[in-house]
Amino acid sequence: MLKKIVKWTVLVIATLVVTLATCSSTIFAAATSKPTPSWGAWDQTTITYKTNTSSSYYKSVWKNAVKRWNKVGVVQLKAAKSGEKADITLTSSKSLSTKSGKLAGYTNYSYLNKGNENEIVSAKSTLNRSLLTKYGYTKNQRTNVATHEIGHALGLSHSSSKSSVMYASDRYASINHQDKVGLEDAYND
Repeated sequence: MLKKIVKWTVLVIATLVVTLATCSSTIFAAATSKPTPSWGAWDQTTITYKTNTSSSYYKSVWKNAVKRWNKVGVVQLKAAKSGEKADITLTSSKSLSTKSGKLAGYTNYSYLNKGNENEIVSAKSTLNRSLLTKYGYTKNQRTNVATHEIGHALGLSHSSSKSSVMYASDRYASINHQDKVGLEDAYND
């Protein structure tokens, strides 16, 4: 009977050590990961948007992306009222080419340079319907691209982390902790 108790105690201690080691490496990894960088921010945390596409499919893609950013809790994206000028326009295009080639999505913006910071005054995010279809993006992957583009419209730059929605070329990532911290840094300074 004594041998069974000793074995069980050793097993509990070994499990506790493994659990603590796992927790400490997770905490260490979270503490050392860099926030997603930002290039600017809006002057307020409530930002209006309008979806300017006739496609109900792409309207729902944009709606899902907006929900993701609102869930983060740093900014509040609200649909502009009818006739009201929106801060961000969300749209889709049959094709989208820039000097750097064909892109799945693209965001352009206007901003005021205020010394060490940029104040965003307008933004337009576009999804490339033909490229997204050609390469078989699922609705969730299209939402990831839309989430990435809204991230730019909110002032986030590209991240070097492949698990970040702001990584330059990944259709699989969604908003992660680094993205949240980057957004907090941009809006809580």
